[in-house]
Amino acid sequence: MTNASTSRQYYLAQLAFWGGYFLLNVFIFSFSNPLSTLLVVIFGLLSALLFIVTHVLRELYRKVAHRWSFASVVLNLIWILPVLALLIQFLLITIVGLGIKVFSIDTGSMQKESMGVFLLYVADTCIMLVLWCAIYLMKAQIKARRQAEVAHWRLQAEVKESELQFLRGQINSHFLFNALNNLRSLIREDGERARSGLNDLATLLRGLLQIDSVKKVKLKEELEWVKGYLALEALQFENRLRTEFNIDSQLLDQELPPMILQTLVENAVKHGIAARREGGTIQVTARKLNGQRWQLCVTNPGSEHPSRHAGNGIGLSNARQRLVLAYGDQATLTLDFSECVTACVELPL
Repeated sequence: MTNASTSRQYYLAQLAFWGGYFLLNVFIFSFSNPLSTLLVVIFGLLSALLFIVTHVLRELYRKVAHRWSFASVVLNLIWILPVLALLIQFLLITIVGLGIKVFSIDTGSMQKESMGVFLLYVADTCIMLVLWCAIYLMKAQIKARRQAEVAHWRLQAEVKESELQFLRGQINSHFLFNALNNLRSLIREDGERARSGLNDLATLLRGLLQIDSVKKVKLKEELEWVKGYLALEALQFENRLRTEFNIDSQLLDQELPPMILQTLVENAVKHGIAARREGGTIQVTARKLNGQRWQLCVTNPGSEHPSRHAGNGIGLSNARQRLVLAYGDQATLTLDFSECVTACVELPL
């Protein structure tokens, strides 16, 4: 909401509040006294004085008192409001008295009020000031809390974005290190395959640079990068690395945090294929679980050294953190160790 809009709403609220007070006074006194023009003018002057005084109070609060604690504001208002009510009534009597003398206004049946009646008017004015301040302070506190909440969640979003950028940096560095090592080992053995691998790596790096600024990608894009990664790994493992993809075509446009599947596949290569002399097959499966959730699984043969499958490595920890940042508790990553090792991510549709 713009400042102009807020200011317009404030003045409209002021006019409605003190205009309503003016009409209320006119309505009440019309039953007990003949309603003269002078009485209407007096009630109008009173509402105008209250409008001005409360506007000054608002400006003082916005410039000075908003930094105080709520208790300090209330304690100061306890003595300020009665004093202001007294001053308003004195000023009202003075203005009306001068007007009567200057314009020779006939007061008619109006009689001079006693001190007791004057104090009742002061009390009435004080009550209206208290009511106005209570409403204004309540709105100010609600607005301050809302702004604090917005600032809190904005900060949380910035922290999450920083964490995501850090985690992506870990992925990119780790993947690049592995890919370059694989290509380096092939340069002398098979230059043609090394050049083909460099082309695959260049394509993957372009994709990684493009996703640095996005929070989610489509499954079909992630699959393209994973297939490129596996092509690079096949340069090293050759026939030891075999792959199978069982993807529900209806899920290709579903979104997930970038590099989640890449992380699971890389983990499967590292702990499954690389840890077996005969290698094995990596299966990538995507299927619907129900109308609200879908599952992405990567299966690899178990290691010849099961103790190495602790499941607490940087890759899986990284993937879990990114899932939490993206979905909270609506996404899970689980590991199943049996004859094969299966890492499954469940995501909301």
